[in-house]
Amino acid sequence: MRVGTARATGLFPLGIAIGRAHCNRTAERSELARNLTSGTHTWLWGRRRMGKTSLIEQVLRDLGDQRVAATSVDLLMAHDAAAMEQRLRTAVERVSGRIASGARRAANALLDAFEALAPEVSLSAGGISVRLAPTTPPPRAISELLLGLDRAAEAMGWRVAVVLDEFQQLTRLAPPRAAASLEGAVRHAAERSRRIAYVFCGSQRHLLAAMFEDEERPLFRLSRKMKLGRIAEPEYESFLQQAAADRWGERISADALTAILSRTARHPYYVNALCSRLWAGSRPPSARTVAEDWSQIVEEDGRAAAGRLLRLPSSHRALLRAIAAAEEGVEHPGSYRFLSALRLPTSTGNHAREALERADLIRREPTGRWTLVDPVLAAWLRDR
Repeated sequence: MRVGTARATGLFPLGIAIGRAHCNRTAERSELARNLTSGTHTWLWGRRRMGKTSLIEQVLRDLGDQRVAATSVDLLMAHDAAAMEQRLRTAVERVSGRIASGARRAANALLDAFEALAPEVSLSAGGISVRLAPTTPPPRAISELLLGLDRAAEAMGWRVAVVLDEFQQLTRLAPPRAAASLEGAVRHAAERSRRIAYVFCGSQRHLLAAMFEDEERPLFRLSRKMKLGRIAEPEYESFLQQAAADRWGERISADALTAILSRTARHPYYVNALCSRLWAGSRPPSARTVAEDWSQIVEEDGRAAAGRLLRLPSSHRALLRAIAAAEEGVEHPGSYRFLSALRLPTSTGNHAREALERADLIRREPTGRWTLVDPVLAAWLRDR
């Protein structure tokens, strides 16, 4: 059965993708669902726009009938420890009102759970709301907020997922000693949680790995690790062919399908950006149509993606452009032969490669070859 253009293109949102728009991630969904329902903490790493939020939202939708509530704290814009505490306090207040049920009983439970934070509980036609007083210092306040939420959830028979997004930002909120205190406060609460499962999300792998895999850090071995990579080619092929059948009542050609997946490098955001254009057409796309629409995306988005390059040293820019020029990737970007063609000393070139990898600008593919993470940036650089 064919569907309308609006519904078909709705399969390719540029924001959160859930429901029919959520492609596969079956194994990751099952693992994260088990963690949330068992109280197992998770640290989830994935590059920006790889679908971390979509995965979490889809899992919560899957668990809709199991009394699992969620609250999310975005730490990207938190500039200091007090800002983190304020954002967390707002999130805890919000989810506490959501899990409250049975007016008088819930009000008493919230008062007891958050006793140390001078709670103010109010009832209205819209339900129960709670206000918690800020306390100092922030590490103590953070522990009290999380421990109080755990007590409230247990009293009312709920499980809660606390999602701390861009969690690696914690290392930049304060000097190292103060940052360690914040990590310690989170661990203190997480170790004692009975009804809360924490999801620590981030896009900077080396910072997250240091937080959870360094035995000298407070969060060492607190959580199970999950990596969110690109969606496998067979899953995308099945998804796109079903979307084509829904839209036009026929399959798209193998050449067009290959063009979509190769040009976007199966990056979820760019697959959706390209397919939202293609699926707006009246006919299934050809390989030529794919190339034309992709060129438009590169032209529109490439310069913005390249803006990051202006802050890089010249040696980093030279190496990045050389890797981008090789469409199949570079096998040995640190070799003398490769670097001498760029007039870069071996030590300088290897330092640049390591820095570009830490910045998530390049990655090593399963084939062993190095490529750019962002396919639009790679295409834009190849044309320059």
